[in-house]
Order: sequence, then structure tokens, then C-alpha cells
Amino acid sequence: MPPVGVGPPAGAFGRECRWRGFLFRGDWFLRPAVGSGRAVQKASSEMTAYLLRRSAAAATLLWVVVTFVFFAVYLLPGDPALIILGGLESHPSPEQVAAVHRELGLDRPIVERYVEWLARMLRGDMGHSLITGLPVSSELPVRLSRTLQLIVPATVLAACIGLPAGVLAARRRGTAVDPLVTAIALLGFSVPVFVTGPVLVAIFSLGLGLLPSEGYEPLTQSPGTSLLYLILPACTLAAAPLATTMRMTRSSVLEQLSLDYVRTARSKGLDERWVFTRHVVRNALLPVLTIIGLQVGAMFAGSVLVETIFNWPGMNLYLLQGINQRDYPVIQSVVVVAAVIFILVNLLIDLAYTFLDPRIKYG
Repeated sequence: MPPVGVGPPAGAFGRECRWRGFLFRGDWFLRPAVGSGRAVQKASSEMTAYLLRRSAAAATLLWVVVTFVFFAVYLLPGDPALIILGGLESHPSPEQVAAVHRELGLDRPIVERYVEWLARMLRGDMGHSLITGLPVSSELPVRLSRTLQLIVPATVLAACIGLPAGVLAARRRGTAVDPLVTAIALLGFSVPVFVTGPVLVAIFSLGLGLLPSEGYEPLTQSPGTSLLYLILPACTLAAAPLATTMRMTRSSVLEQLSLDYVRTARSKGLDERWVFTRHVVRNALLPVLTIIGLQVGAMFAGSVLVETIFNWPGMNLYLLQGINQRDYPVIQSVVVVAAVIFILVNLLIDLAYTFLDPRIKYG
């Protein structure tokens, strides 16, 4: 070790930093300055190739999903022509039903309708509602934005509470904090959405009178009122993802704490907080990130009940109305949009891995 006030030679700088317990090699930040641009060019080409492969795989998966959805909706019992004509109670004649089928194009072969529908979807044309006659592309973005107003805060809430709580439970293992966090996680797992929602309504709306029990207010009209309407459905939707994130974070941190590299870092004299925050937590976040990405897809499914309980006019309530009315374009368009969002979220999660762990390469 050089004397005080004298810096180490250039070749020994990396060893000096390792001796002092830093995470990085001393010559790490010199590489961009003295190295060539080949490494950057190679990394960029690898990322481009990876994105192209993932985009092709995502497009194939999306085509499979939309094809399945198109043919599956026609297996639903019921006839939209009967709903348009007033239902079975109106006793429409076969001629009237056939006329509506011709008007809606339901009398053509299903393969012909599929090819036409797929071509329109590629152009961004989602068709018109069979019931209202309005274009789906004008109604669906509004409904989607309302559903995202639920899912985004619920995801942030689940991550901001679940991650610290799971880390705290793992670090305080053996104390009273660990079983408390575990019990909360088990409660979140066990109680379904259709129970959590009414319980929160009974406590905070009917009992305390603090929050509205149902309804929706656009954010642009009254932000304060919109936030009040948002609190209960967002908390209801976040309950299960929060418990999952909490439990997964605790398990992942405990697994990392038992590995050899943690004992090695401690034996070299690294500060415990440095080891925990920069080594353990960072490596433990990789599986947790995957779970959060999957929870986003699960929240799209869970928001169906949440929107029904709180009368929230979102995309999933729009889907339920389409199913009840056998409105095929609405059903197909909602499922396609949900599939696109789920695929994009998982792609972003995969790309985020490299920022948490530089050892992961685009393969």
C-alpha cells in the first residue's frame, strides 16, 4: 500500500480499490476513455438484434392470441342480432334475424371475416360496435385510460410498500417484524378482491364516511375529487400484488444472504449496509421484477371485479358489457389491447434486467 498522500500506480489502481472494499475495479471508469468504440458498437448491435428477435416473437404471440380470440368469441352462446332486435321476448322473425346478419356481415364465411378483420386491425381500425354502431377506436382509448388510472397507482403502491416491507422482514428475521409482515402477506394472498372491496367500502365509506363508495370523476375536471374516487379501488386492486411482492422480496433477499459471495464480502471488511444495499438487494430484485411484471397482467384481470364493485367505467367494464351483448368487435379489441400491453410490459422487464445486473447480456 502506498504511503499517505501518494497515489497508487496506474496498473495497481484496480487492486487498491479491491483492497479498500469498493464494488468496482479502479480502472473501470477509465475504459470508456482509453478503449475503442468496438465494445459500445458490439453492445448496440447485440441490443438491436435482441429487440428484433423479441419483436418478432411478440408479433407471433400476438397473432396467435388475436386469432384465438377472434374464433373463440363466435363460440359464445347467443346472437347479437337477437339483442339488437329486442331479445327473445320480442320474438323476431327469421327474416328479421337474417336481415340483421346481412347488415352486420355475420352471414359471410368466418374465414373471410377473419381475413378482413385482421387487415383492419393492422391498419388500426377496430371496427364498429354491433350494438351502438359507434367506432370502437373512439371509445376504447377513453376506457383504457381509466383502467390505467387504476393499474398504475396500484402497481406503484404494491412496489413502494411491498419491496421495503419484504427487505425489512428478511433483514429482521427472527424478530417480531418478520411474522407480522408474513401474516400481512398471507392475508393479502387469502382474501379475494370481491371481499377486500366491500370490506373497504364498509369501513371507509359506510362506517367512517371518508371516501365515496363508487363512481368516477375525470382527472381533468376535478383532481381532488378524482383522487378521492381512486383511493378505494386502487387499494383494493393493489392488495394481492402487494402481498406477492412482499413475500417474493423476503424470500429472494433471504436466498441472497445465504450465498457465498455475501460471506466473502463481509470477511473482507465491507460495510454491512454497503453489502446489503449494493449487493444483496440489487441481486434480489431480479426475480421480484419478474413478479411485478406478471402482476401487471394479473391486475388487468383483477380490475374486472374492481371496476364492477366500484362502478368504475374502465376497459374491463366495457369488456363485460360487450360480452353480455355479444358485441364481437368490442370483445376482440379489448383482448387485443390487453395482450399488447402485457407483451410490452414483459419486454420492458427483460430490458431492465441489464440495468440491475450488468452480467446479463442480450442473448
